[in-house]
Amino acid sequence: MSLMKIKQSQGFSLVELLVAMVVGLIIVSGAFSLHSGSRKIQVKSEEQMDMVADARFAIEMIAYDLRHAGMWGGTNKDGLIACKSTDTACVTPLTAVNDCAVGVGDPVWAYDLSRPVFATNASNPYSATCIPTSEKYLAGTDVLEIRYADSNITETANLRGGQAYVRSNFLNGKVFVGSTQPELDGYETSSLTANHELHAYAYYISDYTDADGDNIPSLRRVALVNSPSVQNQVLVSGVVDLQVQFGVDTTGDGIVNRYDNPDVITTDNNWNNVYAAKIWLLLRTDKIQRGVNTAKSFEIAGAPAVTIGGQDDYRYFMVSSVVSMRNLKQI
Repeated sequence: MSLMKIKQSQGFSLVELLVAMVVGLIIVSGAFSLHSGSRKIQVKSEEQMDMVADARFAIEMIAYDLRHAGMWGGTNKDGLIACKSTDTACVTPLTAVNDCAVGVGDPVWAYDLSRPVFATNASNPYSATCIPTSEKYLAGTDVLEIRYADSNITETANLRGGQAYVRSNFLNGKVFVGSTQPELDGYETSSLTANHELHAYAYYISDYTDADGDNIPSLRRVALVNSPSVQNQVLVSGVVDLQVQFGVDTTGDGIVNRYDNPDVITTDNNWNNVYAAKIWLLLRTDKIQRGVNTAKSFEIAGAPAVTIGGQDDYRYFMVSSVVSMRNLKQI
């Protein structure tokens, strides 16, 4: 009886322990491999979602500015606003080094209210001024300019020195800089007369984000800031292309008949007939997607479809929007 109890209390043999350890290692290895694979998929999905969020942020930022383009506070008629870029006698001009004008005698860029929207097709006209070679403008991308006075924010007592404003109502207005507001010729004391911050932007693409050579392209803009001066701002990393087309009214009925590239709209008269814009932004992940075929075809600004990406390449995503610019219709 005692021998039977001794036999029953014996543990696993060495072989059994080794077999159990091997089986356990296989199970743990499989679980770890499954977790690792799931984590990689999660990381890639998060990168994709971040890219989509960045794309929406960027397109909404540009669309917001386009929807406000051409509004000068109380009026959308630039002819009613005095002290614009061509009226240098009553404007504190930007210094030449900070201005985006392409030549001596050209209108001061930020105060050129006659062109609330303007763009250049696949070229940088400001390589010698506000988008210098150090900004590493990405060749083949468009440069989009937008100007307006912020009608949503009015200021009276808190005017800031060095800030550019438009003081206006439905009848007249003036551009001014600083804390001393000008007196308008008409309806000066009207409740409709107010001061509005003047905004001027030029959106473009650079081939780096944080440091030259980091190989992460970015959406940037030149912005009119306090002083007044212009400042280069990094907005969104991973943006590799910006393309714009404009909706043109060719019949004079206020309805867009076709969309053209910026280089087709060559005269001031044509720009005065622009009432809408199509924007395309192409983004990519910051890191190469190992083990993934990211090849995808995109049609941008009417050009033939182009396949970008591939095995062990960046993942790409495109976002586009059509923006109606109602403020440009002067009635």
